[in-house]
Amino acid sequence: MLGQGSIRVYRALITQGFQVLSAYRVSLFLYALFSFIRPIIFLAAWVAVAESQGGRLGAFSKADIGGYFVITILVTHLSAAWDFFEFEFEIRRGSLSPKLLRPLHPINYAIVQNVLWKLITSLAVVPVAIAIAITFEARFATTPGHVALGAVSAVLGASIAFVFGWVFASVAFWTTRVHAVVTLYQRAAFIFAGQIAPLTLLPGPLFAVAMALPFAYMLGVPTEILRGGVDLGTGALMVVGQVVWLAVGIALYRVVWAAGLRQYSAVGA
Repeated sequence: MLGQGSIRVYRALITQGFQVLSAYRVSLFLYALFSFIRPIIFLAAWVAVAESQGGRLGAFSKADIGGYFVITILVTHLSAAWDFFEFEFEIRRGSLSPKLLRPLHPINYAIVQNVLWKLITSLAVVPVAIAIAITFEARFATTPGHVALGAVSAVLGASIAFVFGWVFASVAFWTTRVHAVVTLYQRAAFIFAGQIAPLTLLPGPLFAVAMALPFAYMLGVPTEILRGGVDLGTGALMVVGQVVWLAVGIALYRVVWAAGLRQYSAVGA
């Protein structure tokens, strides 16, 4: 349970976060745009491919493809993580040091900003997703059980993305230019998370690799559960996999953060 002191701290962080976000309304719109522009492009491309093959793409009809990418829009928005960029900037300009002197771990500031950003920009993302679903006549096989399990899965997927984002952000303790590392991370996520196409459409070896990495559990798994693409038993096993990867991510973060702080102190910060 949160104590009264913690509640007051988070209330102050939320108030501050709203003030910061309200000052960057154009940026909020642009970031929200990025949440759905890529899924829309892939949706249009795969629907065109399906039409050229008689209206189906493997086990997916055009309506199924529409359903997959509509859910992908929402899950992509929920699982967005950008801390590896901001953390590098904080180290380079020296704004991390004052945070380290405060009793609150710096990750708490990121959690509040992350949640507030997603809540506010959902006002734009959700209507777009609904409009795309209507336009492409998206089909869902979702049951109430899928919705309940999928909601848990979506939160776990967002948590995994957030934690692994901080793992890679912590590389900035050793180098103030993490762009190359982050680019590699994002390219792997692009291929294996289910952004390009549903995971089940990947060739067998690539599908096996995808399910052995954390990326699918950030996006593809919650998307499949929410659209009703798997039965509830299979979905529950996938959620167990998400819990395992979240635990792995938290353990990695603690190790990397502790080692990074030692490195940071060693160079005189």
